[in-house]
This record gives sequence, C-alpha cells and structure tokens, in this order.
Amino acid sequence: MVGITVPMSMDKIPLVKCANAAAAAAVPTVDLSAPGAAAAVEQACRSVGIFRAINHGVPTALTDALEAGAAAFFALPHKKKLEASANPLGYGSKSIGRNGDVGWLEYILLSVGSGSVAAASLPPSLRAALEEYTDAVREVGARVLELMAEGLGLAEENRGVLRRVVASDEADEIVRVNHYPPWPCPLAAGQRGRGVTGFGEHTDPQVISLLRSNRTGGLQIMLPDGRWVPVAPDPDSLFVNVGDSLRVLTNGRFHSVKHRVVAPAEGEQSRLSVIYFGGPAPTQRIAPLPELMREGELSMYRDFTWAEYKKAAYKSRLGDNRLGPFELFPSAAQDCSSNAVQPPAPAPPHVAPVH
Repeated sequence: MVGITVPMSMDKIPLVKCANAAAAAAVPTVDLSAPGAAAAVEQACRSVGIFRAINHGVPTALTDALEAGAAAFFALPHKKKLEASANPLGYGSKSIGRNGDVGWLEYILLSVGSGSVAAASLPPSLRAALEEYTDAVREVGARVLELMAEGLGLAEENRGVLRRVVASDEADEIVRVNHYPPWPCPLAAGQRGRGVTGFGEHTDPQVISLLRSNRTGGLQIMLPDGRWVPVAPDPDSLFVNVGDSLRVLTNGRFHSVKHRVVAPAEGEQSRLSVIYFGGPAPTQRIAPLPELMREGELSMYRDFTWAEYKKAAYKSRLGDNRLGPFELFPSAAQDCSSNAVQPPAPAPPHVAPVH
C-alpha cells in the first residue's frame, strides 16, 4: 500500500457521514456512439449534472498506461515527489487550496497549454502519458459539448457554441491526478458510520470536467433532494460533470452537481483518479447563451469573466456557494449550497487555479 508521509495531525482531516450504500446513485449511462446520445446527455445534465459516458473512444491501453505511471509516481519516496512541487501547481498533499480545506489525499495538479502538460519535473513516461491522455479526453469533451448543444435544441450552425468557449488557444485547461491511500488506522467506535474526507464537497467551477478512476470507489454526489449517494467506480467509463460556468451558459438549465470523495478505509485499496477540467480563456465572458434564450426569458445570473469567477472561487472554501454572488434570482437558481462567497474584485488576466 502507498501511504502519505507528510507530517500532519490526522485529527485535522474531517469526517463525513457515510452515504447510504444501499441507495442507487442516479447517474445515467450515456452511450456516446448511440443515435439518441444528444437527448440522453441533455436529460442527464438537466436532472443530475453528471453522467457515465461509455463508448467514448479513449483507448484502454492509454488509460492503463497512465494509471500505472501515476501509481509508480505516488509510490516514490516523499522527498522525490516533492521535486515535482511548484506551488500552486505540481505535487501536493492534504492541503486543497489555500483557505483551510484538507483531505486524505496526495495529488498532481497541472496546467495544460498549447497541447503540452507543464510538468517538466515529472518522470518522462508519466508526462508523455498525461499529454496523450489529455489530448484524447479533450476530444471527448468537445464532442460532449456539441451533443449538449444539440440536446438543448440549438440549430445545427450553432452547435459548436459551447465547444468554442473552451477551445481557444488561451483556454484554461487543468489536469488533476488524485491518489487516495487507505486511512491507516481504524476509526473509533463512536465514529462508526462515518468516513474520512478525501476531497471535500464542491462543485467544479469550470465548464466541463471528465473523470476516470480505478476500481476503488469513494466518489459521492448530492442528489437534488439533498441526499448523498455513492457512485460505483467504472474504469472503462468517463464521468462527465457539469461545471458552474456551464450552468450559467445554459441559464440554469443544466445542474452543476455537488460531489465529494471519501477516502478508502483501512485495508482497502487506494483510489486513483484523473480529472480533466475544461475552462475558458481568462477574458471569456460567461453569460447565458443568446442562442438558447427564449423570447422574454430573463438571465438568472449577471455576466462575468472566467478570471473574475476563478479569482472569487480561489478565495472561497470548497463547500461555499460560489455562484451565489452572481445570481440575480437566488431562489430561482435553486443552488444546493447555503454558503455564499463574497462578491469578487476585478481580477488580473492570469490567476491561480482553483483546485
């Protein structure tokens, strides 16, 4: 088993009430190659905000190679892994952002630019696998965004509008590799029915994210009724999440799902996941798409740039309602979180990544 060796009091890692394992997570499965994929994608994004994509086209050999390379990296001595640190990017452990959020995990956080992964200090084989995987998953994301536009009923000439938001040369793309080792000791008797936080509850601020994990579970989502339910792992699938920015672009039609990860218990296998985040360019304005708005429909959000929203999110805690300050009709927005971040000040064009 690979363990986390950074000194830190384990009692600082919060516990969460375990989701009902008997409850089926309402995560729809969408066959991206099927004729009805556009309608299925639209329905999943509107009702839950996440779906399991099958027949996505990313080769199994590629995901297996990336998983093996990442596992080998996390098995290195801690001092060796620290050579890949470049705060806020690179290797990190336990701390998530700069505002006090912590979890039982270690990770690699990388910016993607001009088709390359900014991680010169990573082992060459891992860097190559990450670049090849990112290229493949980016294509899946672009295809999914076009299916979303089609499912929303946009005319054929407008079906590239969502894809173009994240397709510029300045697009803010992030790749995150998370490793969740098993918690090294049993919980106390009074803590039964609880789990150790691996990654705290949050929504993704970007437009879209695509997650692939190994066979160890831990991902949980919050349903619209407030219940937390587990998501069964599936290494052959990609889990597509609606981000906050996409929620705004669709004027609330799509739901940015709140999710979290519970770390493996003592004796379980480590969880390893890779997430691609597709974000806009810093100067890209985020507002409901005119092509989507019906006659007389009011915008539920004030518009903002990605740099503004990213800066506001970066200053917040994971579980805060990041969209709160941008909602024009909060009750109509029906956000799952009750915490709101403070309205943001203007941001410079380049700001640190959110998470």
